[in-house]
Amino acid sequence: MGDSFRFIHCSDLHLGCRFSGISDADEDLGRRLRESVFTALDNIVSFAKKEKVDFVIFSGDIFDSTNETPLTRSRFADAIASMKVPCYIIYGNHDTKRRWENSIPLPKNAFVFPEQITHMYFEKDGRRVTELIGMSFPSMKPNSNYVKSVKKESDLFAIGVFHCNVDGAKDDNYSPCKLSDMKDKDVNYWALGHIHKASILNRMPYVVYSGNTQGMDPKESGEKGAYLVTVNDGAVVDISPFKTSAIDWVDVNIDITGKTDFKTAIDELSKIKKNCIASITFSGRGPLDAILRTGGTESIKEMIENSIDCKISSVIVRTVPDIDLKTREEINDFTSAVISYGNRISGFGRKELIDMICSTTVSQSRKSMFESLSDDELKDIVDDAMYLVIEKMMGAEQ
Repeated sequence: MGDSFRFIHCSDLHLGCRFSGISDADEDLGRRLRESVFTALDNIVSFAKKEKVDFVIFSGDIFDSTNETPLTRSRFADAIASMKVPCYIIYGNHDTKRRWENSIPLPKNAFVFPEQITHMYFEKDGRRVTELIGMSFPSMKPNSNYVKSVKKESDLFAIGVFHCNVDGAKDDNYSPCKLSDMKDKDVNYWALGHIHKASILNRMPYVVYSGNTQGMDPKESGEKGAYLVTVNDGAVVDISPFKTSAIDWVDVNIDITGKTDFKTAIDELSKIKKNCIASITFSGRGPLDAILRTGGTESIKEMIENSIDCKISSVIVRTVPDIDLKTREEINDFTSAVISYGNRISGFGRKELIDMICSTTVSQSRKSMFESLSDDELKDIVDDAMYLVIEKMMGAEQ
C-alpha cells in the first residue's frame, strides 16, 4: 500500500437541469443557468488536465431526472473522453432512467458501476493500486442500506463510491446508512453523493460528500465544487476543494441602522462578484424602512440590479420603522391602536394565526403553504403587516 496517486471526487452535476421556475420568470437567466451545469463539468475537465490526476470519481446524479437528452449525454461522453484518465461512475436517484445509454455509449475510459455492489481496480504502471467498491441505484427510491454489505477483496487502498443518505442528513429515505457502518469497514475513503452541501463527515476513514458542482437555487448559496484527493503510502495526505460553479448564489445582509440614503445602503453590494445571483436581506432600524416597505420589493429589486452587475433573486425586508413602538403605543390614536392590535395577534397560538391569515378565499387555497411555515415565520407575517400599516400611516401624516 505504498503507492501515490491523486483523484477528483465530484457528484451531483445534474446535467440537463431546466431551472423551470427561474426560466419562466427570466428567460435569459434561465438559459445561463442551464448552461452553467455544463460549464461546471468543463471546469472539472480543465482541472483534471491541469493537475494531471490519475482518475476521476462521479458519485451519482450526473443527469437531472428525465432530462437526459441526446445532447446532454453526448456532452458528458465527450467530457469523459477528453480527460483521458479512468472515470468511475455511479448513478443516483436522479439518473436511474437513461434512455440514450445504448445509442450514445460512454467512452472506453468510463467505468460504470452496475446496480449491485461491484469491485473495480485502478491500475498504475501496470499493477493494481486501488480498489473501488460501489454501485448505481437500482431504482429511484431504494431504501436499503447497501453500505452494510461492503467487503474488501484486497489489501489495497479502498474507496467506497455510493449515493446515499448518511444518518438522515437529508429528510428522505434514499439509500439510508449510518456513519458507524462506514467506520466499521476497512475502507479508506468514502466518495459520497446525494447531499448538495460539501462536507467531510469523518477522517480516518474519510467520509466525504463533495456536494454539487453548481448551485441549483438560492438555498444552495456559496461556491460549489469538488475535491482533489492526494494519497501517499496508503493514506490520504491532502484533500482540497476546488471551485467548479459558473454562477454562485449569494446571501447578502444590509443593515439600514444609521443610514438615511438608500444609495449609500446598497453601496455594500458593489463587493459582490460578477456572475452571482444574490438574495438581499435588509435588517435593522431606521428611516429607510419606509422606502423598503412602501416602495415594493420588485421596484427595489430593479433599482438594485440597475446599480450592480449581478442578478437579484429576492429582496427580503426584516427592518423595523424608525420609531419606538412601545412609546408610540402609549399615544391614544389610530396608529397606537394598530400597534396594540398587532402585538396582541403576535401572541396568538399557531392555529389561531393560521386561521386568521387564511380567512380569505385566496389565502385559504394556500393554507398548506402557511402550515409549512415555522412559528417564527408566521409571527414575521404579522409583524410585517403591522410595520407596513404603520409606515403608510406615518407617510400620510407627513
